[in-house]
Amino acid sequence: MKRLLLIVVSLVCFAEVNAQQDPQYTQNMYNRLAINPAYAGSSNSICATLLSREQWLGFNDNPTTNVFSVQGNYNVFRGKYQMGSGLTVIQDNIGPITSLNVKGAIAYHHRINQGVLAIGLEPGLFNQSINANWISPEGDGTEDPDIPNDEVGTLSFDLGAGLYYYTKNLYVGLSVTHLNQAELNAASTTVDGIKSALTYQQVRTNYVMAGYNYEMNVGSATLELQPSVFAKSDGVSTIVDLNTNVMYNNLFWGGVSYRTGQNAISLLSGVKFENILNDPFLKPIKIGAAYDFSTGELRDYNDGSVEFFINYCYKIKQKEKLQRYKSVRFL
Repeated sequence: MKRLLLIVVSLVCFAEVNAQQDPQYTQNMYNRLAINPAYAGSSNSICATLLSREQWLGFNDNPTTNVFSVQGNYNVFRGKYQMGSGLTVIQDNIGPITSLNVKGAIAYHHRINQGVLAIGLEPGLFNQSINANWISPEGDGTEDPDIPNDEVGTLSFDLGAGLYYYTKNLYVGLSVTHLNQAELNAASTTVDGIKSALTYQQVRTNYVMAGYNYEMNVGSATLELQPSVFAKSDGVSTIVDLNTNVMYNNLFWGGVSYRTGQNAISLLSGVKFENILNDPFLKPIKIGAAYDFSTGELRDYNDGSVEFFINYCYKIKQKEKLQRYKSVRFL
């Protein structure tokens, strides 16, 4: 396992980031469906997650992201094949630009020895719009033909795919978003004789994720060490997150993350209500929070980034198979 994680880190730690289209997530280990469609159905539960992120506090019109996802598993053809499906909605705002990505996930899970290999496909729709309130550094902005002078938006088909291998304590995933690299074109507008239009080219983005859970006893406490790595690259720039969480008695967790490219150190924390509350409806709730400290050139111009998520999982009860026993005594 240590060798596997070392290989994954070595493959992705080769470049620094300049710009990325897809949103950034600090608590990526709890938001896997938004990245990899093959994750759908791997938890043997019906799970819903709501995540909200505000990046670079202190900047006007700073990036904000909201994600809702739900996924579950089921069997088809009399239980011969295990499938998973899910839905993800991502709203991302950066200044005057708003992006909305709605995508479904379908995954097939195949058992391999002690683990399961899943392959997933993610068709969806991507909408991007820009309002008319953007400000140009020089002039009133109407002189730039590449930015619309009026509020416009456009819609396109979006496609993603992924592979996901998991055991009880290990997971490794490879995925790609915007596989078709659609080009979005909005109707042109004319203001004061100057013609402008919205043209946006989606960029294919590749993801790698891997993690391992290691349980150990320290006195009367049970600790679970959860190291993980998360990386994304568009072929030009790369961001890598190196994470370590520690779960205490399956109740609370805390951790730290280091992000290359954007140069940030993050603190993570959370709580599971499974062993705290007696209410069966509230037990499946999990809540987490993260705070990013900028360590790069932007550290003097922002107050960091915050991220929260809430997760609810309803355990799927499997029907017990009827066992039949035949004996010659009763023939």
